[in-house]
Amino acid sequence: MCREEELLLPESSIEISRRDFIRGATAVAVPSFAIGPGMLDKPGKKAEKFIAIQLGARAFVDEGVERVLDTLQDKAGVNVIMPAVYTYGEGMAGRQMRGQPPTDHGIKTYADVIGGAYTRLHPQYYQDSPIKGMRAPELGEFDILADVIPKAKKRGIKTYALFEEKYNPRLMINFSQIAEVDIYGRMGTDPCFNNPGARAFLAAMVEDWVKSNDLDGIMWESERQGPLNTTIGAHFAKTRTSARRSLSCFCVYCERKAREKGIDFQRTKDGFMALDRWVNQIWDGSRPSDGSFISLWRLLAEYPELLAYERFWFLSQEEVYGLIYGAAKGIDSKLQVGWHIMHLATLSPFYSADQNYQRLAHIADFLKPCPYNNCGGPRLAQYISNVSKTVFNDFEPAEVLQMHYKFLGYENEAPLDRLPQSGLSANYVFRETRRALEDVQGRIPIYPGIDIDIPTELNEKRTSSDDVRAATLAALKAGAQGVVLSRNYAEMRLSNLAGAGDAVRQWQSTQQN
Repeated sequence: MCREEELLLPESSIEISRRDFIRGATAVAVPSFAIGPGMLDKPGKKAEKFIAIQLGARAFVDEGVERVLDTLQDKAGVNVIMPAVYTYGEGMAGRQMRGQPPTDHGIKTYADVIGGAYTRLHPQYYQDSPIKGMRAPELGEFDILADVIPKAKKRGIKTYALFEEKYNPRLMINFSQIAEVDIYGRMGTDPCFNNPGARAFLAAMVEDWVKSNDLDGIMWESERQGPLNTTIGAHFAKTRTSARRSLSCFCVYCERKAREKGIDFQRTKDGFMALDRWVNQIWDGSRPSDGSFISLWRLLAEYPELLAYERFWFLSQEEVYGLIYGAAKGIDSKLQVGWHIMHLATLSPFYSADQNYQRLAHIADFLKPCPYNNCGGPRLAQYISNVSKTVFNDFEPAEVLQMHYKFLGYENEAPLDRLPQSGLSANYVFRETRRALEDVQGRIPIYPGIDIDIPTELNEKRTSSDDVRAATLAALKAGAQGVVLSRNYAEMRLSNLAGAGDAVRQWQSTQQN
């Protein structure tokens, strides 16, 4: 068994409703040494690199399944597709984002996204889930798994189901039964990791997809961070409200579990309310007499429960990773199961410290860190603006950026006044890939996400084919066993997609010589 400080296993007081889910969870504590595509070389032959791409159902409907697969193979040498099976997010389920110029393929108009599951649902798997019937309606009967997998397999292309933590409480019946509750008792827009209904919902989806389709793998995308980081604005969201979101979760399930872990729940709530007042004071321009950093540190010293609860939140998230892993592997031990790691892990030292790749390697067959270098410039600049208004309010934003470059080990990156237009370099991709590889110590492969036309403002950094080629080469030179072309084929220009293919061919050529 893993030590509790390494991984929180499921609480006996919280029921996981699906029997397969419970049985699979017993495998969580066993280190995984599963070999993924491209991880090892065969005798006398270099292993094929894992070249994956994320894409939504809309692209297949707009362009046709065969044509899309033709394009992916011809332009980029793709051998793995990661279709977005479940999401309510426009970024993965739509065409090009509104306000962005049209791409050079597909339908040139924007598309309305309702969202949900883009594959057929089998009711027998959802009997214990409070969330049912979330089939996405906008594409009719098209099934992103059943209608795509057979055609992909004929070409030797593997399929990894991608499901994203993007919810729409207005459209999801019974969402209130699984929702987070913030410090003030308000319902949140995300499910609680410790809520048994939320876990049963994830269990149902995993069981349905794996048993109903000939999948090669799955990847879960959970882009959230704990209440401490959220409250201090350590994020690249552009507004004060969205940067801080809500202080969650403080529901009855979290309270019970926290108390069992020896955390004083009332002191924790008092501390977060005090922290919320502190942030509002700083945002409103009233600087504490001792400065922002000293006054924040004093608050953390007075309420050590704040850090304890932040760790509690992250370990609860990791516990859900472990449950998904155990559930999927319990059905098909050969299935490759991995995690998308939010881009923020390469921008924020706070979030980077929370993301422990070495610990995750025990409950994953691969990781996809996201050193998105093109959109990374605008996002890092916005993050610096946010934390310069709270934690680092004693410094000028340009000083805060240079401090972060030191924290993160980045060299020769752009100063703040040029960062949104220049983006981050291919060296940043190399450094973050190498860091991830060193952290997992060879246990599992690392497939970095490569930024291809992830939306930015029109006056900010735009992707070029040279950018994609350089970033892909940097990841491979750092030792990555493959890459994931991100974030969505529908928003990529084909000329930029071809940059990834050029890099792979160049890499293969150097390995043969």
